[in-house]
Amino acid sequence: SLKTIDKDLLSSNILEAVSCFELHDQFHDSCLDFFNKLNDTLDLHAPLVQKTISVAAHAPWFDSEYKSQRKLRRKAEKNKDKSLHHKIMFEEIRAETTIMANLKKKQYYSSLLEKNKGNIKAIYNVVNRELDRKQDHILPE
Repeated sequence: SLKTIDKDLLSSNILEAVSCFELHDQFHDSCLDFFNKLNDTLDLHAPLVQKTISVAAHAPWFDSEYKSQRKLRRKAEKNKDKSLHHKIMFEEIRAETTIMANLKKKQYYSSLLEKNKGNIKAIYNVVNRELDRKQDHILPE
């Protein structure tokens, strides 16, 4: 975090790195050397943190209408701090987005269960898949 960096120490380290900077015959080499010195100094004070982002499977009920509603909600969220009107608009859009998501899920699962009506095995497969139940050993060994 930038708040935890000792700015005075960072400044003195940058000045120290720049003071021992030497020009090269090629401008590109000089720029690269300068960049590397500054980058090394910054890494001492604020090292780069690697994070892994896992990609979740796309929900089958997630359609273009819901996608555009989420886009609208994100846009309203960016503006919510501008005024009371924007905050109220954001809260309304957020509520609409939540209602739409619940409705889309309900419609999707209702149609899935209706399609498999009378086929108990298929219904259980749907339920187990959606509840992420994976049984490797059904019976005890």
